[in-house]
Amino acid sequence: MGTEKRARQKAGTQARREAAQQAAARAKRRRTIIRVGVVVLAVLGVFLGLTLSGQEDEPATTAPTPPVGAEVTAETADGADDSDGDDMTAEPGDDAATETETTGNDMTAEDGDDAATETETTGNDMTAEDGSGEVAGTPEIAPAGGPDYVSYTVEDYGSGPCAPAAGVAEPVLHFDSAPMLCIDTSVPHTATFDTSRGVVRVALDVANTPGTVNSFVNLARFGYYDDTLVHRSAPSIGILQGGSPHTNTAADPGPGYTLWDEGTGFTYRPGQLVMARRNEPNSAGAQYFFTVTDDAGLLDGQGTYVVFGEVIEGLDVLSDILASHVDEPDNPLGGAPDPPVVVDSVTIEAG
Repeated sequence: MGTEKRARQKAGTQARREAAQQAAARAKRRRTIIRVGVVVLAVLGVFLGLTLSGQEDEPATTAPTPPVGAEVTAETADGADDSDGDDMTAEPGDDAATETETTGNDMTAEDGDDAATETETTGNDMTAEDGSGEVAGTPEIAPAGGPDYVSYTVEDYGSGPCAPAAGVAEPVLHFDSAPMLCIDTSVPHTATFDTSRGVVRVALDVANTPGTVNSFVNLARFGYYDDTLVHRSAPSIGILQGGSPHTNTAADPGPGYTLWDEGTGFTYRPGQLVMARRNEPNSAGAQYFFTVTDDAGLLDGQGTYVVFGEVIEGLDVLSDILASHVDEPDNPLGGAPDPPVVVDSVTIEAG
C-alpha cells in the first residue's frame, strides 16, 4: 500500500507540474499576443499619423523675432517687444515684432527679434520692451482679401488729454491713460518724419485703424517722438524701429498705456508703418517700425503687428538708413544704423 500511495502521489505531482507548465505556456502565449498587438497598433498609429500629417499645410517659415525692440521685440517675432518695451516680436519680432522681433514693441523677433520680436519683437520690438517693445506709395491700405480689421468704436478710447493740433512747446512723455478720440476720423492724416538722413511721409490708415492712428497722432503732437533715435535696424527682417524717447532702446517703458490690436491677418511688405509690441497680443504702446525690404515678409504669421500707415515718400531714405546697419554683438535685437539716425520731429497734417 505504501508503494501504491507513493505512486499516486508521484502521479499527482507530475500532473500538477504538467498543468502548471501548460498554464505558464498559455500565459506566455497571451503575453506574446498582447506584445504583438501593441506593436501592430503602434505601427498603425505611426502610419496613420504620417498619413494625416501629410495632409496638413507646411509650416510657415519662421522669422527672427520681430523688430520690436521695445515693442517689436524680437528680431525674432510680433516681436517682435515690448514693454513699450514693445518688441515687435516678436521684434518684428521686435516690438515690431519677433526677428523675434519682439516689437519692445519688437516685432518680437528678430530673427528672432514682442512686432516684432527680431518678436524682434523691438523694444517695442516686435518683442518686448519691457516692455514696451514696440518693434515695421499710394495709400491703398486695405486691399481685398487683406487683414481682418477690428477698429475702435467711440466707447473704446481712453480718457487722456488731446494735444493741440499745432503741437506743444515742451514734449510730454508720460500719460495716465490712452487718449480720448482726438482726431477727425473722416479726413486723411499724413505723418512727416523729419530725420537726420531725410524726410519720410506716411499716409495714416484712419479708416481701418482709427484707435492706433489716434494714439500715434496725439503722441506726435505732444512731441513724444521729437529728437529720438532709430534705435534698431534689422536687415534680416528688413525693418527699422524707433519711438523710444525715454531710453532710445527697445526697453523703453512707453507712454504709460497700451493699445489693443485693431485687426489680425496682416502681411508685411516694403513701405509700411507698423506698431511694435511685446510678445503678447494687445500690448503696443508707442514704438513703431518701418518695413523696408521684402524680408519683412518673414514676419507674416509671427503674430499681429498692426499696420497703420503706408509710406508715400522717402522709401529710398529708409533703404539708405537700413544699408548703414552695423551689428552690435551685445544688442539682442541685432544692431543700429551708423552713424546714428535722429528723428528730429514727427508732424501731422490733417485733411
